[in-house]
Amino acid sequence: MALSRYRLFTFSEPPSIVVCHYRWCWAFLTSLILRTRGLVDENFDKLKLNGGGGLSMDKYLRNLKRKDDNTTDKNSSDEENGGIKKARVGKSKVWNFFVRSNDGKTAKCISCEKVYRTSGNTSNLFDHLKRVHPALKVGDLEVSSSSKIDSFVTTCYDTHSRRKAELDRVVMRYITTDMRPYSVVEDTGFREMLKAFDPRYKLPSRKTLKNVIMEEQYAEKRIKLMDILKKIDFCGITTDIWTSVANEAFITITCSFVTEDFDLKTAVLSTNKLRCETNHTAENIKETLQAVFDKWDISAKIVAIVTDNASSMIKACELLQKRNIPCFAHTVNLVVQDCLKLDCLVPLLAKCKSTVTYFKSSTIAYKKLRDYQDGQTKYSLKQEVPTRWNSAYYMIDRILKTHEAIGKVFLNTSKAPQPFTVDELDILLDLTKLLAPFDTATKQVSSNTVVTISICIPIACGLMHTLDSVKSELKSSEGLAACKFLMDNIITRLSKYEERSITRIATLIDPRFKKQGFRSPFNSGQAEKLLENEMTLLKNLSHDSVLHAVEPPPPLQNNQSQSLFKFVKQNIEELPKTKRVDAIVELRQYFNLNHLDENVDPLQYWKHNDSNMKQLVRKFLCVPATSTESERMFSKAGLIMSKRRASLEAKNLDALLFLQRNAWVN
Repeated sequence: MALSRYRLFTFSEPPSIVVCHYRWCWAFLTSLILRTRGLVDENFDKLKLNGGGGLSMDKYLRNLKRKDDNTTDKNSSDEENGGIKKARVGKSKVWNFFVRSNDGKTAKCISCEKVYRTSGNTSNLFDHLKRVHPALKVGDLEVSSSSKIDSFVTTCYDTHSRRKAELDRVVMRYITTDMRPYSVVEDTGFREMLKAFDPRYKLPSRKTLKNVIMEEQYAEKRIKLMDILKKIDFCGITTDIWTSVANEAFITITCSFVTEDFDLKTAVLSTNKLRCETNHTAENIKETLQAVFDKWDISAKIVAIVTDNASSMIKACELLQKRNIPCFAHTVNLVVQDCLKLDCLVPLLAKCKSTVTYFKSSTIAYKKLRDYQDGQTKYSLKQEVPTRWNSAYYMIDRILKTHEAIGKVFLNTSKAPQPFTVDELDILLDLTKLLAPFDTATKQVSSNTVVTISICIPIACGLMHTLDSVKSELKSSEGLAACKFLMDNIITRLSKYEERSITRIATLIDPRFKKQGFRSPFNSGQAEKLLENEMTLLKNLSHDSVLHAVEPPPPLQNNQSQSLFKFVKQNIEELPKTKRVDAIVELRQYFNLNHLDENVDPLQYWKHNDSNMKQLVRKFLCVPATSTESERMFSKAGLIMSKRRASLEAKNLDALLFLQRNAWVN
């Protein structure tokens, strides 16, 4: 379009002509801008200066505005239908994160719903994203003026952008938390889901996820955990050996400790193969454990190592010169398993197992069992698995809850087993009364969030008292025989915990129990002496630090005064040891205080109690009562070492379990 087509005006011309020319110059400049953006149409050239036969300026502008509105409506419709925002010409990408009001005067942030005034300028909106949502890299939001109306905003995040790194971490956390395989990033459904959530995020490859992202997170978390362990003085260790689906032996090692704020924490240190994979000897276990202790620099901080009752584990602790505590839950399970082997119980328990097998192997019988149950809850049967604690109790309990329905199914089915008799049901009822306390005990000591080492001795005493009170409720001779056997076996297997120094002291410094948690007064007295020794040692150590800090003045050179005051020195030497007396006095004051309720956390008591015993609390209450934490890794590892990735390398298994269990480490 040539400039000569438009007449320029001077102020000497009439006002009407000036206005007309002013409007044409304004239209010309507008046309240049619109043409560069591709918005001017063929109607512009139809404009006439005098309005003769052509479009008037007002009509042209109205048509242009109507066309622009239609384009806007079309874009809005496309956004609603397609689910992906489109950028109109000149539209900033900041509108991907804001919603404009109907009047166009305000905009609301999609993330935090903060409302801002806007009149076309988006500077304040960009500023909001920078300040409030820094994860959205502002550079990612910049828009090109050459964008077309129908172009999609699908530019992926920069590889090194903070948003990309954040989303990568979330995906890795999803894999470790829910025990998903690396190949999940290749699954079509998973990719489509993330694309719908954020089209700009590109999933990392399986190889990148495993070799880069996971390695970085593992190294980062390992450094943080190392810093935490450097600040503690004492810790307890649990360990156990298990076999993967690929028939490979792994050993898991966990560490428990009490923080400066008196919080009980547990961390997984290692899940790896034994140093020598061909044998499980005590020497091999010892070497494997020592390597992990050296790696984390905690060998001198270990109070005790909790293991199962395997002789190789116990011997390995002896070789390490570390105190060993047999897993209390495992020992309780041995008490129960010994009882279930009684001759008077074996036939009935075999019948229970065959009954469960019958319903598990027949879908018709199982459907009838559900139909015959009249209650709101439809119970299924559970099979006993000797390696699973209390599984016999769960099996018997379910049979008692469904025995009427079981009887109906058997009576109305040909070639079905015989229903349970009244006498058999009485025996099963007696067994549930006897085994229920053991189930409760196992659950109490298996927690990893509260102190458990201090409740071993009280639980053993509580089991004895409970069985003694239940004895009068038993109806069968088999039940009475089982009760007597259990009580005798508790003395045989569990009374040993009253003779161990760690469990003794832990019970005393637990304000819920103190000396009243013991079955034997003699053991209580012995425990008190042990605690006095620990207190005296603690006070001596603190006293030595003071003496080293201040040197005594030189002695006076006066032989006559020294000879006259010899009796004073003799009297001083005859005085009782002051530090031990201080320890005894402080302990007596503690024992005279009221006991706490059994549901109170002892660590919270000591956190708010100004006492010299705090250091002993961190030392002895950090030890777990069971090796359950290591055994929990079996099930988690089983989810990881599934058939889908049975060939997973040991180092990757270690990293996955480390990240999963140590998610609390920040």
